[in-house]
Amino acid sequence: MQVRSPDAPRRILLIDDDVELTQMLREYFEPERWQFSVVHRGSDGEALLARDDHDLALLDLMLPDGNGLELLRRHRARSQRPVIMFTAHGDETDRVIGLELGADDYLAKPFSPRELKARIGAVLRRFDATPDSAPDTLTVGGLTLHLISGKVAQADGETSLTGAEARILEMLMRSAGQVVAREQLGQYALGRVPDRYDRSIDTHISSLRRKLGLNGSGATPAIRNQRGRGYVLVT
Repeated sequence: MQVRSPDAPRRILLIDDDVELTQMLREYFEPERWQFSVVHRGSDGEALLARDDHDLALLDLMLPDGNGLELLRRHRARSQRPVIMFTAHGDETDRVIGLELGADDYLAKPFSPRELKARIGAVLRRFDATPDSAPDTLTVGGLTLHLISGKVAQADGETSLTGAEARILEMLMRSAGQVVAREQLGQYALGRVPDRYDRSIDTHISSLRRKLGLNGSGATPAIRNQRGRGYVLVT
């Protein structure tokens, strides 16, 4: 995350081969003063992603010259800039894999521009700078979360998290030992309350467990599921 002027226009990178859709989105968002860079091929999108000078990327997973999931994987290896992925309606497998690879949110096609605007706004708010007066680290049970960079320091090294993962972990750390409902985690990390069929939070939790070794097995710290209630960080 970075400090930015509140008056600066948002810079959005849109990678999608649907020319009609991309033109419609550019026209819809023009009054918002958002600067859209639009490309229709994955290779062109990867070149722009590598420049790392946008605020957020919108990535279609079905591209004419490659798999959007592979592009997402390579992007996450070098940058924490947020990504919202576009998936086919009902394609749960791609959504889950995309979230595991580090996408911050997703939308299934077809979607409304209004919903996309809300999703973009929620993701970008999470990536805006932490106020100077706020502590920039949080330490609980051997975990130190750097709130600005989204990195976690442990005894065996440092791990980078996506924006959504960092927000989920932050909330669990601030409520260590207490159960946090999925609805609360969704509102804080994704900017929305997930419905009963939305597994985004559960997928991000699985990723956190894998990255940070918080699987439990009798050891602590661990993120544990309280069935029907939510998740708790046990230290």
